Amino acid sequence: MKVMMPMQKQTNKKKYKRIIVIVSACIAALLIAVSIILFHLMGKPQIRLAHAMTNTINSAQNSAMNQRFGTYEMWKNMIGGKQNMSWEDSDNGNVQIVLRRDAEQHRFLLETGISDQNFKLYVNKKTSLIYIGDKAIRIQYADNLITNMSNSSVVSLLGIDNETVYSFGQAYENCMRLAANNYTDDNGKPVNTDVIQKTVKYFMGMESAKEGRQSVSIGGQTQECDVYSILFDADDFNNYLDDCFGTHDMDLQPAYEFISKYMPQIDTIDNTADLVHDIKQFVDDILTGGNIRIYFAVNDSDELVKLYADEISDSNLSVSLSFYGSDYVAQNYEFRADDKSGRSLVFDKSDIDKNAETGITYSVYVNPGNDLPEMSAGMTVTFGEDTAHIDISAGDTDISRDAQISDCKKGSFMELTWDGESTGGLHIGCDPDSIDKPEYSDSLDIFDTDIISAYKFVSDIMKR
Repeated sequence: MKVMMPMQKQTNKKKYKRIIVIVSACIAALLIAVSIILFHLMGKPQIRLAHAMTNTINSAQNSAMNQRFGTYEMWKNMIGGKQNMSWEDSDNGNVQIVLRRDAEQHRFLLETGISDQNFKLYVNKKTSLIYIGDKAIRIQYADNLITNMSNSSVVSLLGIDNETVYSFGQAYENCMRLAANNYTDDNGKPVNTDVIQKTVKYFMGMESAKEGRQSVSIGGQTQECDVYSILFDADDFNNYLDDCFGTHDMDLQPAYEFISKYMPQIDTIDNTADLVHDIKQFVDDILTGGNIRIYFAVNDSDELVKLYADEISDSNLSVSLSFYGSDYVAQNYEFRADDKSGRSLVFDKSDIDKNAETGITYSVYVNPGNDLPEMSAGMTVTFGEDTAHIDISAGDTDISRDAQISDCKKGSFMELTWDGESTGGLHIGCDPDSIDKPEYSDSLDIFDTDIISAYKFVSDIMKR
């Protein structure tokens, strides 16, 4: 006997089938669209550059230093925000440099000292403290800094205009937020997160092209590489900077002149003003030369081996970054910049792995041109079984230390100590531990005080 299904049930089945077909078609269309977008993005030279650079950096895992001390893992953690570096030596007075940062705890500490002169900078989520001797200047960078500066009697007396107040305040706040890894306001909401989005959009929007396959000479070797180019448009870059950071300019010259008038013992003020001016001029020289086409070469292992640009600005500046290690591509690299006037800068890094020694060496050479003397500096650190040799040179100055590997935790830190003509130690790692606020005898909020108090406070610091 044949049983007939109710008409309603048959109708519902047809509806379900139709819905399934429609949903399946939408998912398929979405997958196709995503695939097209991903294919387009992956084909962009900007993505190829980022991917190839990552592969080049990752090749450092093959270094002898990493196999022995875990320097690659240590470096990754340091880039992630955990840093602990210190240098102390008794030669020519007791010299001390300490830098510690913990991004998770939002703490930063920098200490420098020569004999009885010392300087410290401590930053947490709200406050920065600038220590000179046993006194500290407080700047509440995360609490309406620009407004507080604008209402400050000290800033008013110094004659600093509103444009400079805005530029300095914004720059200082950004630097302190970077130091303390603090990008939220008092309510926990993100601050300036759109900068990252704008940066990605700017980078991905740059004009780019594949230039074909070429033979590239790197470190005395020739490699067949895919070559790409990215156009750096000066106007687009300026618009990007204005969009992210504003168009305000900074001129601290009136403040420098005012301070030097009442405190002539501060003889570095004019030099600082000149330095600020020179930095601005240098950037302007580069950007006013029109657009810059930047090329990069990727080898068959999908590693970045060269990044370069020629004929930048009217100075005919050429820059290049070349990776040319034989065992792994990041084993050796060189950054070079020179122009038609003869000025040049060369920075070179090489890993050491021979004769039962591991290590690393850095060197820098500068030819400033204009008949000025050439300058060179370098640092080499080599490790034996339980000893290390440190050599630092700068011009005619040379510092050499034979040290012991006094402590080491692979992937975390390394500590060297020495005792001979001088005593001291070097600590480098990603183990900042607890970063506590240094003690002080007196402190002053420089933007929330009167003129007399500020003058007495700074004068007392200068007398010491």
